Amino acid sequence: MKNVARNRRGKWTDRMLFGFLYFWLSGTPVVAQSLYRFCRPDVIRYTRQQYGAYNQNWGLVQHGKTRFMYAANSKGLLEFDGSNWKTYELPGKQVVRSVAVDAQGDVYTGALGEFGYWRPNATGELAYHSLRSLIRGRSFRSEEIWHILVTPDGVLFQSFAYMYRYHRGRVQQLYPPGNILFVHQVRDRLLLGVLDKGLYDLQNDRFVRVKGSEFLGRETVNTLLPADTTGLLIGTERAVYRYDGTSFRVFNAQLNAFIQQNRLNRGLHLRSGGYAFGTLRNGLVITRADGQILYYLSQKNGLQNSTVLSLCQDADRNLWVGLDKGIDLINLNSPVRYFTDNEGELGTLYDMARFGNMLYLGTNQGVYAKPLMQPDAPFQLVPGTQGQVWDLTVVDNQLLCGHNRGTFQIEGMRATLVCGITGGWVLRRLRHHPDQLIQGTYTRLCLYRKDAAGRWGFVSTIAGFSGPARQLEEDEAGNIWVNKASNQGVQRLSLSDDGQRVVAAKDYSDAVFQGSASSLCRVQQRIIMTSARGILTYVSATDRFESAQKSFPWLGKSVRKLFPLSDSTVIIRRQDGALYWVEPGHTPKEIPVNTDQWVEDYENIVVLDTAYLALCRENGFELIPRLALPRLAVGVALQPVIRRVASVGSSAVSHTFRGLMVPSECSFTHQQSTVLIDFCTPAYTRPVRYRYWLENSMPTWSAYEGIHQKEFSRLPPGLYIFHLKSNLSPSESRLVIMIQPPWYWTIWSKVVYLVLGVLLLRFFYRLHLRRIVVQQNRIRERLEEQLRHQEEQSQREIILLQKEQLEQGLIQKSEELANSTMSLIQKNELLVQLKDEIERVKARSGSQPSGTDFQRINRLIDANISTEQDWKVFETNFNKVHEKFLHHLITHYPTLSQGDLKLAAYLRMNLSTKEVAQLLNITLRSVELKRYRLRKKLHLGVEVNLSEYMMRIES
Repeated sequence: MKNVARNRRGKWTDRMLFGFLYFWLSGTPVVAQSLYRFCRPDVIRYTRQQYGAYNQNWGLVQHGKTRFMYAANSKGLLEFDGSNWKTYELPGKQVVRSVAVDAQGDVYTGALGEFGYWRPNATGELAYHSLRSLIRGRSFRSEEIWHILVTPDGVLFQSFAYMYRYHRGRVQQLYPPGNILFVHQVRDRLLLGVLDKGLYDLQNDRFVRVKGSEFLGRETVNTLLPADTTGLLIGTERAVYRYDGTSFRVFNAQLNAFIQQNRLNRGLHLRSGGYAFGTLRNGLVITRADGQILYYLSQKNGLQNSTVLSLCQDADRNLWVGLDKGIDLINLNSPVRYFTDNEGELGTLYDMARFGNMLYLGTNQGVYAKPLMQPDAPFQLVPGTQGQVWDLTVVDNQLLCGHNRGTFQIEGMRATLVCGITGGWVLRRLRHHPDQLIQGTYTRLCLYRKDAAGRWGFVSTIAGFSGPARQLEEDEAGNIWVNKASNQGVQRLSLSDDGQRVVAAKDYSDAVFQGSASSLCRVQQRIIMTSARGILTYVSATDRFESAQKSFPWLGKSVRKLFPLSDSTVIIRRQDGALYWVEPGHTPKEIPVNTDQWVEDYENIVVLDTAYLALCRENGFELIPRLALPRLAVGVALQPVIRRVASVGSSAVSHTFRGLMVPSECSFTHQQSTVLIDFCTPAYTRPVRYRYWLENSMPTWSAYEGIHQKEFSRLPPGLYIFHLKSNLSPSESRLVIMIQPPWYWTIWSKVVYLVLGVLLLRFFYRLHLRRIVVQQNRIRERLEEQLRHQEEQSQREIILLQKEQLEQGLIQKSEELANSTMSLIQKNELLVQLKDEIERVKARSGSQPSGTDFQRINRLIDANISTEQDWKVFETNFNKVHEKFLHHLITHYPTLSQGDLKLAAYLRMNLSTKEVAQLLNITLRSVELKRYRLRKKLHLGVEVNLSEYMMRIES
């Protein structure tokens, strides 16, 4: 914009002018409502690195249904749901100059030669719908749409030269009477400033000049706001005027002095009745309804940048500021106010105190003070207090300071050393001896009493104790409880009547507190400790620390530190850093304050007076009105929003939701079983923590966590219900997630598998029956085979028996054959001998016997020597013993004669030559000749034994 360019060129001069204005405003009575009016609302910064776009933010608007915030950024349209930022770029990558949301929830944006609306598509993401095609003129392409206004008659898109109205799918061009800046809706009127002409009222598409506004034509009208019930505020670059219907007058001199030097750019009427005015040069101011400045915020005291481009108040009455560099949220709705040492001049704050009309800060650099009646006066170092300050305590209208170098008494801006013992950590008045103070230091306990003038003075150290003492408390019996430094445990001391020595002491250390006794305090007359074991309370009947859950159930669990404000009010700091306010018998309620800047292990809450508490921070403090604690702790009842559910992996799909409307079921394939769920709560100024439960996957609810997304990995196929709760609302949000089974495990596939299973069972049943039959057949065959084998074995045994019988018969027959042969041989031999004897008798006989008698005897002998009949008998017996032997010889050697066969048979029987000769009744020579002839016929060589050959032939 041209105004921005002029601002940058005159930067050095503006700084000089603002310096003059600052000192001028310092002496002006601004607001007399609070002594702590120098404290300002909390500012939450959103940098370009956080929202992921460009620096400039030209417009801001909140969605009426979802409560999401939208910003017109130089990169595109920004969407913020309380947890995540998302950027939507225009198709032509133009700078988005303006943004608005209508009652139906459509988001309208304007840019160079472009305007249109964004609407969720099927997946829930915003999709852009251009309206440029509805405009016929070519001149529109060079126009920037700087402002969008939603009216009952349609949506007005406005550049510096033209106006377009979009209504029911048509775009109508309006022709203003000159160059314009911005059209504003004030109540039921549409007003705009026309350069060189004045202020105009748009009535029935006609531009009517407001009477008496001609002088505004010489100025740049940047804002038009309602005043009271009928009046009008006109903000130009250099002044704010009030118009009552007849005349114009300066609205507020103090405000105009500020605007005149810093050039007004934006204005906003707050629902509280006040106003916010943003400048191009020096941040913004927040005023009351009469224009008196309540707060001034710039880059020096909280904002990211001092050039205000846009303003928006959300549904919680907090102020959003679009800057030339970033987006800031000013928490106007909270009564908590902050003092921040942006320059780091004061150091880290450990304690603070209000003493009279002075406010004192104890830091690691010393004691700083400022008069409360001069809110613009800076904090100044109290001389002589340089160093580490641990404690500031007001006792009987005297301020005592526990310091690294000792203990000081401070009056105004003067510090006096009271005790030189170093490291005054804590100072307590003794309940049983109200005229005495006890102090814990680095090395010992110190005792203080008032002197004759009524001033507290050091008396002595307490004998019988040595060591550091960070916390002190006195119980009902007058015992002193000491929480030592460096987790050395807790000790109970009994003092003498004069309080100057320890008469009895007992340690309650690691065995009880597990080395972590972090907080010692007194609640409802009881000694309370917080430790790794939880909250413990001392029980005098057992002389030990026991769990405080029965005695103090209203304190809750996971407590890190307790800050008793009274017997009926306690502030609790949980282990996760959250701060809670609780009364006996009630549930702790969270206090929405920033705890990220607390001094770890030295957290401190100070009661400044009856109206205010202060929380010490590293770079300042938080101021809480005590009466506002119940309202703070109640909070807003915003149901958490399930923002998006997406699968993680190569086949990722995503479903985005807007508001509390989510589908009845989100389905994913089995390949998309790793699911990421994003959630949010559009409560931008309160710390939000969530707990969740994935039904059918988790056994119970998770603990509260400061997260805004949760991933569930590799969910098995099935139906899951995601339950979500936040610490801001008892209501829960639900999302049904279906992980589909793979294609091979669907209902139809299961039916197919069932049918196949039945068929397979039937097949296997039949196969089983067949196997049974086969097995039976095999058993039958095996039995039959066994029977056959037994039969064959029996047959073989029978054959063997028969064979043995045959062999026995053969042996018997052989023996008979041999016997018969031998008988035959013997017979022949006897007959031959008898014949020879007869011949010898015949020769010796002197007388000659009758020849007939001798012949008859010889014939008889010859007839009984180896006759043919004997051979036949022999052959028959021989064949019985040597079956087929003679047949074999006749078959293979057909030339053998009858005599050859006889010789072969005799040789088969292993008869000698002599025995053969006797059987054949021939000479030995003849037998040899027969053997020779037989060998020739058998074609045997001389090396072959004829008898052995005959015996080898099978019969």
